[in-house]
Amino acid sequence: MPMAKMTVLLLPLGVALELGALLSQVALLSWLAALAFLAYFLLHFRRLNPYPRWLGIVTLAVLVATVISPRTDASLWPKLASSAAYYTSFLGALGLMQLLAKRLPQLSELHKALLSGSKVVLYPRYVLTAGSIGSILNFGMMNLLCGTLATHLRRYPLTDLQRREGLRSVMVTTLRGFALVPLLAPTSVTIAIISREMPSLSWSSMVPYGAVAAVMMILVGWRRETRGLLALRDDIGDSTRAEGMWGLLGGSLLGLMLIGLLAWQTVLSAPQSAMLLVPVGVTLYLLWRDRSPVKALDEIADNMSSMHNEMFIFGCAALLGGALGAIAPLEEIAAWLAAEPKYNLLLAVASLFSTITLAVIGVAPIVSLSLIAGLLSQLALLGVPIMTPAVGLMCGFSLAMICSPFGPSTLILARYSGETPFRVAFGWNGRFVASVMPLLLLLLFGTYWWHS
Repeated sequence: MPMAKMTVLLLPLGVALELGALLSQVALLSWLAALAFLAYFLLHFRRLNPYPRWLGIVTLAVLVATVISPRTDASLWPKLASSAAYYTSFLGALGLMQLLAKRLPQLSELHKALLSGSKVVLYPRYVLTAGSIGSILNFGMMNLLCGTLATHLRRYPLTDLQRREGLRSVMVTTLRGFALVPLLAPTSVTIAIISREMPSLSWSSMVPYGAVAAVMMILVGWRRETRGLLALRDDIGDSTRAEGMWGLLGGSLLGLMLIGLLAWQTVLSAPQSAMLLVPVGVTLYLLWRDRSPVKALDEIADNMSSMHNEMFIFGCAALLGGALGAIAPLEEIAAWLAAEPKYNLLLAVASLFSTITLAVIGVAPIVSLSLIAGLLSQLALLGVPIMTPAVGLMCGFSLAMICSPFGPSTLILARYSGETPFRVAFGWNGRFVASVMPLLLLLLFGTYWWHS
């Protein structure tokens, strides 16, 4: 086997070791997973895109500062290694659903099904479907829906203007559906980080507030985007029925039920259960279909290699969040905030705005998420109610996915639409973000009042 092919296997090896660590609760396996990921990214650093490479250099500089900081000790490094392995594996494991999605013929009929029916439910159905698929496929959902959309539209004699406007309407709706994942999905990285740093905040305790935020976001975009979707449906003029949708829905619901059952019966959280079940299910399916362990392993390794930019960003974010949290005086800040409960609401507002602002200028939202979650965990240890800031952080991360021109989801839409990332982020979504922000602030005020 060529050396380049062997080094690609380091990614599935790292994910497998991290999944073993979750199952056995043996920290050594997580540290070995971190070493496997480190070896891969050192060998393939030149293959990364420019943004991940710069993020890696910044991360290295912060780690060097952490080494010489008097605030840190040797116990920090195993924690950083475990965090990096966990978040890198999180994306790699869930991204394997792309392999299953490629083999489902029902997906080619998905856009036909979503564009049919009553115009009243057209937009929310598209948004909720995108969110549901995104909760399992993560960024793979964007590639899946955008790729199948382009194929679907080529079947019809549309003008360039009709095709371009149709692409914009569906892609914007898809992106906003994906933004619901941090608010609602037990498999989201937001819930994974918050529940890992603050075990007192579970998915079930946060989802009511996420559901309210999701309803607000759907209502804001409903009228305008429905017009675009209706125009596309009229331009296509296809009234035939889509096939296989009930089987697709049943399979999705079964997968979510299994995730919930495993989380209920074991020490694993819902995101951790998804991390385990998705790779196991996809691997078993590939072995059953192809009857070749070598071919299955090659497909898994190639799939993870195609996501190595995103996996690297998630790993760096975990290191940055942990390292900055160690050298920054989070304990002192937390103690000050604990003595002034009135600042709890201001921290929630700051969590909302800072995540969005930093995302706009190029800081990955996952970095802000990790750092603020570290601060909130210190507040939780001091007995401060942290639900309101956590809701602000969750909502901020959701909107950052929409309005960051550097985010993976925006870059995917730009590639499929032919528009610049800045036009996708600001031209397509700027007014939407500005409209929904006042409603989310009302949600934070209501959450603060409820918990005060």
